[in-house]
Parts: sequence; structure tokens; C-alpha cells
Amino acid sequence: MTLRNILLGATMLCAATTPAIAFAQDTAEAPASDTDYGNDIIVTATKRSQTLQDTPIAVSVTSAADIQNAQIRDLIDLQSAVPSLRVSQLQSSANTNFIIRGFGNGANNPGIEPSVGVFIDGVYRSRSAAQIGDLPNVERIEVLRGPQSTLFGKNASAGVISIVTQKPQYEFGGSVEASYGNYDAFVIKGDITGPISDKIAFSLGGNYNRRDGYARDVNLDTDVNDRNRWGVRGQLLFEPTEALTIRLIGDYDKIDENCCIAGNVIAGPTVAITNALAGGPSVDANNPFSYRVYNNFLSSNLIKNYGGSGQIDYDLGNMSLTSISAYREVRSNTNQDSDFTSADLIGQKSDDTAINTFTQELRLA
Repeated sequence: MTLRNILLGATMLCAATTPAIAFAQDTAEAPASDTDYGNDIIVTATKRSQTLQDTPIAVSVTSAADIQNAQIRDLIDLQSAVPSLRVSQLQSSANTNFIIRGFGNGANNPGIEPSVGVFIDGVYRSRSAAQIGDLPNVERIEVLRGPQSTLFGKNASAGVISIVTQKPQYEFGGSVEASYGNYDAFVIKGDITGPISDKIAFSLGGNYNRRDGYARDVNLDTDVNDRNRWGVRGQLLFEPTEALTIRLIGDYDKIDENCCIAGNVIAGPTVAITNALAGGPSVDANNPFSYRVYNNFLSSNLIKNYGGSGQIDYDLGNMSLTSISAYREVRSNTNQDSDFTSADLIGQKSDDTAINTFTQELRLA
């Protein structure tokens, strides 16, 4: 019985390995000219250009065509294209939580750096208020799953969202996109690129995004949860020699909108007390998804995010030297009715935050 089992196992092993050997022989005998590299996806998840198949990291890539087809406006919309990514908008425009594979710290404290690091053209965005603006002229977005502390810093303990924008081109070109939707939603984006000389190219882009509020503040008799944001971005590309490349980037984004309502899930016994203090209805106790709220005053979100970066790449032959220097500032002023009722219980919660960030990366690969 034992000998029979051994012979049967050996036969099954030979049957399983024979097709693999034949496949390897067929591949080796195929002419090299028949190999098609036209559909390879090039990523920089390991801080160097590699095909997606050769990259030893769990990474999802969203191309510019996918972003346009899916109408992805900002990082909050990106979760519709990346299954392992979840983006939660909290009680203000400055508080957004990024979660990859179920891991990610909260963003209600502006003093905490998110555990999902966001990089745009190699520059780290240290706070969520500096990450949620409309996406620039994007070439691709790479979402790296799992800890990436070795190459992206200790703060990237849950993953990385790396946005790569298009470089300036030496041929004149550009694009304009405009759309209109319900609640008077109006979005327009445009960019232009071209040469300044044989060795200098530029690009300039801008975006504007507005929409009326889709929720109703019954106590103040006004619409809330609107959208009002715009931004500009400029680039210069210098290539004085074949070995030296210098890329300068500057951008400015502004958000000034009323966000975000908090629906009442359970109408507990304290509702009668708040109704008495408010002299009338204080919350919508019937339907948490009615988009009807009762507040003392309107929430406000004023966010200014701006900065500049310079990247220098020098080809040393067998190695390449890269330097990325950046300075960024985030100014955030948010105010909201903290008890989320028409009764004046807790009052205002005003947060005025200023974050200045300087980063320097020097890489030899």
C-alpha cells in the first residue's frame, strides 16, 4: 500500500510539472522581436521606474484615462476606483480620513499626521487639509498597500497614495473640461503646456469647482453642504544637458465652503430637553437621512494650501542622483455648532490651524 501511494504521488507530480517545463521551453524559443512591451504599466512605487509586474509591492494604479472616465475629482472620489481604499469625509472639509486595508488613524486632530501618507510628485502632504483639493493634471495615481516606512518615512505605516502629474511638454498643447450638474454644480478644469526654448518647457493649469448645498438647515432656513474651491498650478522644466533635469512646481488651492452636516441617528430621551431649551424642534428625530438639520449658526471652512518644490535629477551613468526640496503651508480656519442642535448648549468650536512643512529628500539609486 505504501509503495502504491509513492508511485501514485510521483505520477501526479510529473503530470503537474510537465506543462510548466513545456511552457518555459516555448517561451525561451520565441524570438525576442515578438515581445510586446507596449502595454506595460510603468510605476515608481520603489522610487525608480519599473513595470507593475516587476514591482515587489502590493500596488494599485489608476491611469489618467481611468480618472477621466470615472470622473474622479479629488482623493475622496478615488475610493471608487481602488477597492482597498476608503476615504471618509468627517465633520469639516479639513478633516478627511484615509484608510487602506482597514488601517488608518483619524483626522479629527489637526496635530496628527495621517498613517496613510499622500505624496504629490514626490512631495509629502503632511495634513489631510492639504490633500483634498481637486486633482491636478494627473498622469497616474499609485496606491501602495501596507507599511511603506523604508522608502516613504515612518509616518507611512498603513500605506501610501502617490500622485504623479504630467511634466511640461516641448510641444504646445492643452485641454479644457467643463461640466454642469444638479444643485447648480459647475466644474471647469484646464491646462496649457509648451516650450519656452529648446531646453525649457512650461505648463499651467487651473480648476474651479462649486455646487449649491444639498442639505437644509431648517432652523436657519438656508441650504448647507455646498462646495466652493479653486486652485492653480504651474511648472517649469529645465534640461540644460542630457544628464541634468530640473523641475520646479508651484501651486495654490483655496476652499471656502459650508460643510458638513451631522444627521441624528437615535432620538433619545434627551431630545425633549433640547427641544425645551431651543424653544422648538432641535433635531430631525424622524429620519437620519433626511438631510435636514437644526443649528444655531452656519459652519465655515476656510482652507488655504500652497507651496513649491524643486526636483533635480542627475544621471551618473550606472546610478542616478535625485534631490527633492519642498516647502508647504496650510492655513485652516473651521467653525461649527458642536452640539449639532438648535439649542445653544456647547457653542462654537473654532479651530485656527497653521502648519508649515519643509521636506528634503536626497536619493542615490
